[in-house]
Amino acid sequence: MQIGIGQVDLAILLPVCAAAWNLTGGQTLFAPRKDSGRVYLSSDGLFAVETPDGWEPREQEGSSEVTFLRGKAVVSVGAAEDESGDTVEEILEFNKSVVRRLCPAAEIWTEGKAAVAGAPGAYFSMLCPGPQAGTIVRVSAALIRERFLIFKVAAPCAELYAAQAAIDRIARSLRDGWPTLDPQ
Repeated sequence: MQIGIGQVDLAILLPVCAAAWNLTGGQTLFAPRKDSGRVYLSSDGLFAVETPDGWEPREQEGSSEVTFLRGKAVVSVGAAEDESGDTVEEILEFNKSVVRRLCPAAEIWTEGKAAVAGAPGAYFSMLCPGPQAGTIVRVSAALIRERFLIFKVAAPCAELYAAQAAIDRIARSLRDGWPTLDPQ
């Protein structure tokens, strides 16, 4: 497996886990997104996604990632170059190992095929048990034009049901931004 920090930016997964598990100690890793519209276009134009009502968008500086926060529920969307010929399965295995490092008791809950921005991909869900309730982490990825689009969700079990409809709307709104790039 060729995965390295240069190929898949660890920052694509860590903010989701940190926010969901309150590992930031009250500090945020994100800058507030100043956007007049409801559609977020990544700074590099690789994807577009709609900001749902009631969710606060945040952008990690220097990345093409956007994170949406509502309570302790977190959705993050990012793009990463496929510089080493990695597969979606390798990207997901890497992300599973990151979740296991952050939560050694995490267990695979479900995994299988998924569409990300209309492209065929795969996903996994893991349950990270906690003292009061567990946290669900779901990571989906697809390879589009030699770039991975990665869609991540982390939420306490108690909040997931209430947030699921909005999470589904975010996932359905995700679009590959390639056609929006101006070739001139």
